[in-house]
Order: sequence, then C-alpha cells, then structure tokens
Amino acid sequence: MLQRRPIAVFVACIAFGSAGISDVTCGQSVLERPPNLSGGWLGAPGTLQFNFVHRFGVGDAPLRKVTNSPTFLLSYRLPFPLLIGFNYATSSDIAAAFPNEWEVFARYARSGIALQGGYNQAARSGDAELTAARVFFGPLRAMAVGRVLSNGYHSDTTRYAVGGGATLRLHRWVALAGDVTTLIDKRPGEKVAWGAGLQLAIPYSPHTLSLQVTNTNTATLQGASRGINRVRGGFEFTIPFTLSRYFGRRGEAAAKNGGGEGAANATQAEIRAMKFTTDRIEVTAGTTVRWTNNDQLQHTVTATDGSWDSGLINPGGSWTHTFTQPGEYSFHCTPHPFMKGVVVVRQP
Repeated sequence: MLQRRPIAVFVACIAFGSAGISDVTCGQSVLERPPNLSGGWLGAPGTLQFNFVHRFGVGDAPLRKVTNSPTFLLSYRLPFPLLIGFNYATSSDIAAAFPNEWEVFARYARSGIALQGGYNQAARSGDAELTAARVFFGPLRAMAVGRVLSNGYHSDTTRYAVGGGATLRLHRWVALAGDVTTLIDKRPGEKVAWGAGLQLAIPYSPHTLSLQVTNTNTATLQGASRGINRVRGGFEFTIPFTLSRYFGRRGEAAAKNGGGEGAANATQAEIRAMKFTTDRIEVTAGTTVRWTNNDQLQHTVTATDGSWDSGLINPGGSWTHTFTQPGEYSFHCTPHPFMKGVVVVRQP
C-alpha cells in the first residue's frame, strides 16, 4: 500500500497545479512562501541569491542552553527557467556522523509546476521535490509538495513526504505564512513538520525577512520534512545580487537633442545600479523623455520643484514626460534621494 501512495501524491500535485494554477513564483521574496516550503521560486535571470536561515532552540532546565542551527543557501538563476545552487547547514540532525550537511540541487519551473532534484551529502541520498502552487482570491496563495528521499536520514531506506502551505498577503510588504509536512511512514520519535512565519519585505529594497517558529532543524529537503521534539524560533533573510548591475551594459553618458513628439520618438534614459545613468539630458522644447527602470528596485523620477512626478516605477517599467518650455529641470528619486539628474531644455 505504501508503494502506491507516493504515486498518488505526485498525481494529486500535478492535478492541483493544472487546475487553474498560477505560474510558480519567479521572485525570491519570502512573502510568496512559508518557512519550510520553497514555493518553487527561481529568482530573476542572472541573479545570484543568498538566503540565511537561522533557527534557535532552548534546552531543558536547569541549564536552558540555547542552541542554533543555521542554513545558508547560495543559488544562481540561469537565462532559462532553471535554478542551480546548494544549501549548507550546521548542527544538522539528518545523520549523526555528519553534523555539517550539504545539499546541492537544481530546480526547474514551468507552467505552474516546479521540480527539484539534488543530492544530500550527509544522508548520502538523492532527493526530489514536486511543487504546485495556486493563487486563491488574490492575496491567498496555496501550495502542495511531494518529496522522495532515496536514502532518508542515512537509513538505507527510501522515504516519502507530502505537505502543503499557504501565504496570506496582508499588505504590499506584509504576509502571514504557514506549512505542514509529514513523512508518510513516520517512525517513533518523528513528528509532523510545521512552520509559521510573519513575512516582511523591506520597503524600497530587494530584501525580505521572515520571523518564524517551526519544529524543523535545517532548511534542506530532508531537514524540512521531519519535525523534531522542540519548537524553534528564528528568521530567514534574503539577499539577491543582480549581476547585470555590475557586468551589464552601461547607459550613455548623456542624451542629446532627442527630438520628436510622443513616446514613440522619445529620448531614452535609463535607471540602473541605483543611479540615473543619464544624469544630464539635453533636449529641445517639445521633446519627450522616457525613463526605463532597469534596476531591481522601484524608483521614481520626481521634479525637485514638485511640478511632475512619475510615482513608483517597477523594475522593467518606464515613464515618459514631455518638456514644452526651455529651462533646466532637476529631478531625483524619492525613495533614494541621492539619485539625482537634470534635464536641460533648449529652444528648437
């Protein structure tokens, strides 16, 4: 009977994913996933991702010793929908002989389904996870997972786990999240794994923070599939590095005499690497300027005198403004006031 149940689990996951599922998230934000599920995230192409998970436990009286178990994730999103990376965890309980746990993995996502495969060095196990996620009623995102551990917990036995979780977006920068995962054939002392978190985005930055409680030890597939006897508190902090900010093409030093009316013939200006790459734009009256945000953060193009304002421009978005009168118009980014520039408008 146990041999049939994992197959049913994976079929259920696929069915869950195909029935009106939204695409598996491409963002790294913890607002899209609970503490013990990946949510199928890949990150933006060309992004190097560093996540730091740190969980703390308190021992029995009278010492009440505080123990900690950190997991470090480093990954890179390739130009196609494939993420490659590794987790490194210390104070791991996966295998008694290996307190330091390595997990290398690759994750592929397409049409709302994510498949991850990898190898856990401590357990000497090839592991896999299938994730499906669906958005309900806008702010609610639910997901289901099925996992196969070929040598679960260094026991020479294949183990299977199933689980689910959800995130509820309360605000643009705040969400609540929870998850439950269980090994199908739990053994004495093995608990259902669970986690709950307050998920926070740090405004106007690419970083997110999860304040969480859970009964899991490490953030690898094996560590997140089995609960332990103690509740742990902790956090996860996400740090993406967009390599194109440092190695991508640079904007022109200045844009001159971009004539024409309307956005189709607009003078192009770029926002990249936390600056206006074209910080001095010279045009003739009647010219439209288009600013494109090629950074990973939201920015604004705001006149110093307050006469015009783009509002927040999302990464990849653009905004245009037509300058009809000669003069010098200084501007800045409201969230990042050190970003400044000027438009010089001359008579035709």
